[in-house]
Parts: sequence; structure tokens; C-alpha cells
Amino acid sequence: MSSVDNSRTSSDINFCRSSLQFQPAIELKAGGLNGSMKDFASVLELIMENVYSGIILCDSDSRILYMNRFYGELLGTDKNEAVGRHIKKYFPSSRIPSVLESGKMEIGQRCSLRSNVALLVNRIPIKSGDETVGVVLQTIFKNHTEINELMERLNLLERELKYYKRGLDSLLSATYSFESILGNTRLLVEAKKMAAKYAKTDASVLVLGATGSGKELFAHAIHKASWRRNGSFVCVNCAAIPRELLESELFGYETGAFTGARPKGKAGKIELSHGGTLFLDEIGDLPLSAQAKLLRVLETKKIEKLGGLKTVKVDFRLVAATNRDLREMISRKEFRDDLFYRLNTMSVVIPSLSERPDDIPELVEHFLSSIERPGIRFSEDALKIMQAYPWPGNIRELKNVVLRAVSLAEGKVIGPEHLPPELICFKGTFERPRSEKIKPFSREMDRYEKELLSQAIKFSGGNMARTARVLGLSRSTLYEKCKKHNL
Repeated sequence: MSSVDNSRTSSDINFCRSSLQFQPAIELKAGGLNGSMKDFASVLELIMENVYSGIILCDSDSRILYMNRFYGELLGTDKNEAVGRHIKKYFPSSRIPSVLESGKMEIGQRCSLRSNVALLVNRIPIKSGDETVGVVLQTIFKNHTEINELMERLNLLERELKYYKRGLDSLLSATYSFESILGNTRLLVEAKKMAAKYAKTDASVLVLGATGSGKELFAHAIHKASWRRNGSFVCVNCAAIPRELLESELFGYETGAFTGARPKGKAGKIELSHGGTLFLDEIGDLPLSAQAKLLRVLETKKIEKLGGLKTVKVDFRLVAATNRDLREMISRKEFRDDLFYRLNTMSVVIPSLSERPDDIPELVEHFLSSIERPGIRFSEDALKIMQAYPWPGNIRELKNVVLRAVSLAEGKVIGPEHLPPELICFKGTFERPRSEKIKPFSREMDRYEKELLSQAIKFSGGNMARTARVLGLSRSTLYEKCKKHNL
């Protein structure tokens, strides 16, 4: 639209006047203006040429009918020469053809020029009845310097948002599957099969097992095998959070709920698990007051934040774990029986490592594979000692022993000498008697005591103070037992 070509201008404006309207609420009608169409065109041109925004009008073939001065300067072209050219000459990836096809507005969209200048634009379809007959392309800002500065800030914010989202997703997502739980002993295989069946339901699951036996891995696996796998997986260790703060962590709180509360309040772990799974580890350490609230949440699927007056609907699946005897706690009034029966409907018992010694070589190999010491391995004697040990700390203790042994070993083979004293002193505890004849108890105990003392003294290099520490004896008791066995 220019003073040089008024014939084109008049026909274009007349075209708009007769049939077109901007969506959603802009309508061009010349009838309401006094004077000739030329006067109307002049007024409209004056407005378009002086707005702090780039404006391009395209027809139904995506060809430019009008370009204002702002866009001409931005594109580095004569705005009059642009008339009649296809929009993709200036915007190779233009979405104007898509808007013509869909008839839907696109507001605040990003686009780039061939010169890699970033823009924020609106694409507004022009309608004639139900037909889209043109599109107005409008930039939102008054100059490309301002746009580029804003786009740089937006790109930075977008990168930061993606970074924090990745961090949040990693914190609120399950890591392990049933394939991650190593071992082929019967008890473990049965536990995995049972947990996999429970995962297909939406009922609460109670995972029972000793500390370090892998209860959290089972909780991860149950979530990943469930239909909630794409939802959040929120872990809460009830034993690691101070009892006075546990309720606020679980249920959240509103502004000013208590002294030291965040000014804007806080969402609780239950609310964060909406649509996913809440894993309460060591649920036996949950205070009775919190147990009552948790039971109510399980029944009503609603939570009420501390200091709040309204309830929030939640939809989550509960997986709880403990190494404590909940029935005994119920008898001592330390755990609610109604919550226990709600949880115990579906329970999985994880075998301790002492119940699955045949899995130890596979677990050891797995831990070694994560260490940057290629080719290092445990000797057969070392593995036999490890299989005979009862592992009160279970898999967690086994992993620590492997890491310790690797750090002590200088060669490629880890032998008994690289194992902790408690494992060495326990050597032979589960060995079968060489003779089938049953011997008197006292004689067998004396034999075992002498063998244990000999191994501890040898391991300690004859240092009696160290031997006493290894065996957990006083030095005077150690000397008495050595004298008894002529050591």
C-alpha cells in the first residue's frame, strides 16, 4: 500500500471493505467513514506506516498484498517490491499457509528471518464467511534490537526451565525395574513375581525386609511396572525426617501455618505424587498422629494442608516399606491396626542376603562392573568366605565390602586378606563337619573357639590389642582364652 500505486491500494482496500473481517473482533468496513475510498486508504496507510509494529497482509495464495515501512526496514527490502511476492521469500519456514488452511490464530509465536533475526509475531486469519481468504502477520515489538534482547532472555529462561525440569524429573521418577533386581534364588524370584502381580493393581503395597535388603528397589520396580509409570515417583524416608516436621513434609502447609514456614506455603509429598506413586520408606517410624491423617487420605483421596481451610483432591498409589515388626508395634500401641490392615492387603517379603548366598557372586560381579578397575576379580576363597558370612547389613553391606576390597587390592585378584576382619573371623561357621559322627557340644564349641582365636591372631599379625578389638573381647578375656587353648 503506497502512494506510488493507488490503483492497487484502492482495489485492495475495497476488497477488504466488501467482504473481510479480522478475527476475533476486528472488522473493516468503509461505510462508516465519511469521504471517498481514497481518503480512507490514505488514513489507513498513515496508521500502518507509523505504528511501532511490522504488518504484512497476505492473500489466500500466501502472496504479499501489503507490507508497511517497519517490515521493509526489518527485512532490508523495498516494501513496494515485496508486494506480489510469496511470503516464503522472506520467511522460508513461514506458517501463513498453515494458518490459511486451519483458519486458527497463532498469537505470540516465534519465527526467524533468513538473517537469523528472531521475532515474536501474531498470525491473524481474515475470514469471509467460513472461508479464510487472507492472513495478517504482525510483529509484537517496535524494533528488532528489543526483540533480540527479549528472545535472548526467553531462550535463557527456557534453557534454565529445561534444566530444572530434568532435575525435578530425575528426583520424581523411578530408576529401577524388576530386571534391575539381581539374583535367581527361589525366595527372591517368588518375591519378584508377587510384586509384579501387585504392580498391575492400584492397591497399596507393603514391602517387608531387613535394612539393606533392597526394599526401595522393589518400590521403584512396582511403580515402573504399573499403569502410573509416567507419573511422579515420590520417596519419603520417614526415619530421616524429624518427627515434628514429618506432617508438614507429607501434607504441606499454607502461608503462615507456623513460625519459619515459607511465605508462599509448600506442597506436600502426597500432593507431589498426584497421578503417580508415593513411597513411604520405614513407615514404622511414622508418628501416630500422621498415621491417622494418612489413613484418612487413603480413604477419602483428599488432603488438608497444615493451616489450610480447604481440601485438595489427590490420586496416588501408596507403596510402604519397613524393617520393623508392625504386629508387635500394634501390640505396644505404636502403630495403628486399621492402617496396618489397609497396607497388609498386599505384602511382599524380601529375603535377606543370608537367605540367598548363591546370589552373592552375581552381585559382586555387578558391583565390580561399576568400578573403573577392568579385569579385577575376587578369588574363589574370598567368595566362599563371603558366601558363608551372614551379612547383617545385607546388600548394602556387601557393596561396601566390595568397594573396600577393591581399594585395598593392588593386583587384579582380591583375596581373603583384602576382606574385613569380621568376615575372616567368621570363616568356617557354615562348613559341614568332616565326620558324620555327632560330637559333644562342649568339645565342638571349644574347637570352634580355638579356630576362631587362631584366625583372628593370624589376621592381626600377632597384635593382641587388635585381635581383642576384632573379636570384641577385653584383653584380659582374650589372654585367658589363649591360655586355655595353649595359643
